Amino acid sequence: MTDEQIATYRAELLRDHPGANIKIADDKAEMVAEIDGHRAIAVVERSQPHFHSKTTEIYKVFRGTLHVACGGRGYLLQPGDSVTIQPGSIHFARGAGSPAWLEVLSEPAWTIEDYLVL
Repeated sequence: MTDEQIATYRAELLRDHPGANIKIADDKAEMVAEIDGHRAIAVVERSQPHFHSKTTEIYKVFRGTLHVACGGRGYLLQPGDSVTIQPGSIHFARGAGSPAWLEVLSEPAWTIEDYLVL
């Protein structure tokens, strides 16, 4: 994402979710607004392959189109679609043409210690 896109998306995320903790990937390809440990809003151009040893995640797309690779399968998610990612499943995603916006629900709560990048 460009610096201009990041600034625009950050402003929108903070407007809709005041107090959210905004994190931006080093490569600027993913932005996450942590609402609490169980819920976040992600803006994804592309994410790194990773897995969680304990956490189950549910991705629910609400803007754009998201390609998700998970456990050797591919998914094409449109607004309203979701996918559940079980612990141990290697997964990554990319927006189709532009960044996709999704709600990420985590159980148990997401932690950096359980985010294992390949």
